[in-house]
Amino acid sequence: MLFAVKLSLVAAVVGDAAAFGTRELDSVRANATEHHWAVIVAGSNSFANYRHQADACHAYQIMKKNGVPESNIILMMYDDIAGNAMNPYPGQVFNKPTAAGVPGVDVYAGCVAEYTGKDVNRDVFLAVLTGDADAAGGRVLGSTAGDNVFVYYADHGAKGLVAMPANEKPVTAKDLQGALETMRSQDMYDRLVVYVEACESGSMFTGDLLANDTKVYATTAASGMESSWGCYCGTESKVDGKSLSTCLGDLYSVSWMENSDLDAPAETLAKQYRVVKRETNKSHVQLFGDQSFARDYVVAFQGDGDDKRGVAAPAAPARTGLVSSRDATLSFLEARLLAARGDDALGDARSAYDAELAARAATAGRFARVSAAHGETLHGLLERGAKTDVGAFSDAHWACYGDAIEAVRTACPRGIDDEHVLGHLKVLAALCYADAGADVAGAVAAACAD
Repeated sequence: MLFAVKLSLVAAVVGDAAAFGTRELDSVRANATEHHWAVIVAGSNSFANYRHQADACHAYQIMKKNGVPESNIILMMYDDIAGNAMNPYPGQVFNKPTAAGVPGVDVYAGCVAEYTGKDVNRDVFLAVLTGDADAAGGRVLGSTAGDNVFVYYADHGAKGLVAMPANEKPVTAKDLQGALETMRSQDMYDRLVVYVEACESGSMFTGDLLANDTKVYATTAASGMESSWGCYCGTESKVDGKSLSTCLGDLYSVSWMENSDLDAPAETLAKQYRVVKRETNKSHVQLFGDQSFARDYVVAFQGDGDDKRGVAAPAAPARTGLVSSRDATLSFLEARLLAARGDDALGDARSAYDAELAARAATAGRFARVSAAHGETLHGLLERGAKTDVGAFSDAHWACYGDAIEAVRTACPRGIDDEHVLGHLKVLAALCYADAGADVAGAVAAACAD
């Protein structure tokens, strides 16, 4: 059975800092960073999705700077950004803009991925979490009951799932739930912290998906009903005077990482949650799971092994260049179009932009046909799907939904490797929740065959 309920925010988390700032913590765990582990995932590819790999490398640098051994940091990313022909800074990746004359901070230097390309997939990720080296084919978590584990996942998402690059099978909430249960049963952590950057990411833990007594603490960039947001996009994506046209970061991710970069980081998990919630002002950051250790210090998970007290971080300036992640590719293509010079470049950029608009219209048409096949309207199902709680899914609901997603992935022109398609998967969730026995996958296959 999927494990317990999302907790309501308690006073220790949302109350005045004094409610927890003066409380002594539990005794400090072993003062040795070899007992700290991190799993970092960028679940997309292509230059339009630059921000996810920039986020992931930035997170890697934070862990490394704060003393987590690189042997204990497991990074999964497609690694097609630094060397991309569209990159005006070959071999470099930036997560934040700088003014002309000010060099950017290259987060790619020393960012070492354990898994790249096609090895960034659902099965490998789940094997890494559960310590199955044979299945993963590389390094996996070797953590024990005395260790802290930090998991950060940056990607596109949909109702009850986070995506993987290149149209690979997604990681569903049920998949993640199973991995967390395995980790717990095998005593693979003392305390586990999970940060998820994705659209509808709150649906990964809602309902009965995360227990309140498992030492798993999770926050997400958005609720289960909304998009997350990219930042430093469009005209704000300049580094030392050169425009990259693509979003350099994600608003939730940049908020927690720029907070953690400070010499005096937010002192507790609860404090960092409050800071990130305030600064992520385009979506509703969510908090789930076991909050019994919300007063523990951020550096006990992102760094040097001590539950040491820090100093409250100053407020960050408002971040600019914000774009809904559902529109990030369109924003990228628009920026390329506006920057194009010369007839050939302008023609190519216009064709790419128009093709994206046409693909979006075609996606809406296909899901409208799926809706009509069940006597529903697309608009009505999008509204119902947004409210559908996958945490209440039975195994039969998950089977229906999983088959329907697989039909989209294998039968539709763009599969699920597209943020606009992912935004329509809630239609399938609503249909399956209404009738777990419905042939939703068949309707998808028929709609995509036209």
